[in-house]
Amino acid sequence: MSAESLIAEANALFVEEEYQSAMAKFNQAIELDDKNSSYFTHRSFCHYKLENYTAAMADAKKAVELDPKNAKAFLRKGMAAFSLEEYESAKEAFEKSQELAPAAATKTWIRKCEAELETEKDDDESSEDIAPKKAQAAPKAMEEDGPPPLEPDTKLPPKAQTPAPSPSPSPQPAPVPAAQPAPQPAKPAPKSAVRYEWYQTETHVTVTIYLKNVKKEDASVQFQDQHLDVAIQNVPVTNEYRLNVELSDKIITGECVYTVLGTKIEIKLKKSKPAKWPALENTGTQVRSWDVVADQKTHKGLAYPSSSKHGAKDWDALGREQPEEKLEGDAALNKVFADIYKGASDEQRKAMLKSFQESGGTVLSTNWDEVGKGEVKGQPPKGMEMHNWKEIHE
Repeated sequence: MSAESLIAEANALFVEEEYQSAMAKFNQAIELDDKNSSYFTHRSFCHYKLENYTAAMADAKKAVELDPKNAKAFLRKGMAAFSLEEYESAKEAFEKSQELAPAAATKTWIRKCEAELETEKDDDESSEDIAPKKAQAAPKAMEEDGPPPLEPDTKLPPKAQTPAPSPSPSPQPAPVPAAQPAPQPAKPAPKSAVRYEWYQTETHVTVTIYLKNVKKEDASVQFQDQHLDVAIQNVPVTNEYRLNVELSDKIITGECVYTVLGTKIEIKLKKSKPAKWPALENTGTQVRSWDVVADQKTHKGLAYPSSSKHGAKDWDALGREQPEEKLEGDAALNKVFADIYKGASDEQRKAMLKSFQESGGTVLSTNWDEVGKGEVKGQPPKGMEMHNWKEIHE
């Protein structure tokens, strides 16, 4: 099997979240071709999903080495570095990826790195506030004990000196640390009450933003090849609401529309192809063919909620398991008549109706040449007599 075929199988397993099986296929593909940057990029993401961040970093670095213009490789390198808490390296990798292939998701990663680096900076500053107080003790001790003695000069003869009595040092009062003002807790940023939901069909994705009394001139919705940018002005509390996402798959911008209503804004995105999106925002997971998803749902049958302790019921399965009812008497005769009539020609149907009616239900014939010659006489079962209903009522 070729390396390309193995990669295709690995990607299919990855989409099904069978990461261990996918990893085995990625390994086999790279054994056959270890010069392909994209193969290492794929395997890096698989390592990432398995939380093998060191291995994910190694594969991402190899992918960058093989192709320095592989934006996805830099993205995977940044994700691995972030998980390893190497935020500076992660930020550099994300910035390089953004330079090669700008994407909203990469911008989000860069902001995450900046937030973590800012937190580390604040922690370092807090540590420095404590450290100088300890360092100040050393100079104070030097002042009390006097300067260190000079080294003797061996070139000059020593002069006779009368030792002077050393004065006893007067005790110094311990310094009183200045009172530090208690830090004020930071006020939390106001949270927006705006929320959004999304759902999808085979051809469209609908995004609903719940926000009341929005004026049309305050709403801006921009559609790009694989991007949605929503900006709403004059929003309560936060003044502005922004939804800026890289979508899971491409859209047909010319067929995308939005509507501003009294309580919400509805956005309808036209899919570029029938596919099942794993999420609204691109997470790196490939979309799946809608036909494949539909086939799987059909195979599983319809499961409805149930209060039974055994869980949901698959009514299609119950229908398949239900034995066919055995018909008897008139019901069985009518079923035979209906089955034959369904597959008969017009002449055969005419013969069946004529023979059945004229014989009182004792004769059923599909031969019109014979039935059409005259009245069809009844033929009662053996041991029984034929009577006309008129004779019974006379």
